[in-house]
This record gives sequence, structure tokens and C-alpha cells, in this order.
Amino acid sequence: MWQSLAGFLRPFNSDIALAWVATLLVIYGDSINGFVRNLVRRQMVVVRILVFIALCTFGYGALTVWVVPFVARFLSHQPANLYVILVVGGFVLLGIMAERFNRR
Repeated sequence: MWQSLAGFLRPFNSDIALAWVATLLVIYGDSINGFVRNLVRRQMVVVRILVFIALCTFGYGALTVWVVPFVARFLSHQPANLYVILVVGGFVLLGIMAERFNRR
């Protein structure tokens, strides 16, 4: 059973890793933006705009490009039973985190 499920999921390993990282960025993106906003709030408008352009394009993009391969590699090295538990559990955990964060 574990082998079948893992065999079905493993071709989507990179997509799963990307979904996890992207979901975390969606959940915590407003908090990150708020933190950066507080850091640059006294700067000129042009500086604030440039900082947010850099954060959203280079910061989030670079984070995604660099973290996804590590997560995908970590998942790919797991045995079948642990792999399935991690994938399903990871999505359940992200759903719980999103729900709890949404209530704030």
C-alpha cells in the first residue's frame, strides 16, 4: 500500500515541494511585508517602493528557487511509508496553519 501511494506521488515530488513553499509564503507573506514595512516606513516613497519590488520579486522568488530543491531532495530520500506520511501530513499541517493564521 505504501509503495503504491509513494509510487503515485513521487513523480510530483518537485510540485509538492513547490506547493509547500508557496503556501508558506502565502500564509506568512503579509507578516513578512508588514515587518519590512515597519523597517522602511520612515524612508522616502521611492526607497519604500524599491524595497518592496526587491522583496516581492527577488526575495520571494529567490527563496522559492533556493528552498524548493532542498525540500524536494529531502522528500525524495525518504522511504515509501514515511514519504506518504510526510506529504499528506505536510498538507494537513499547512491547512491547519492557514486556518489558524486566517483567524488572526
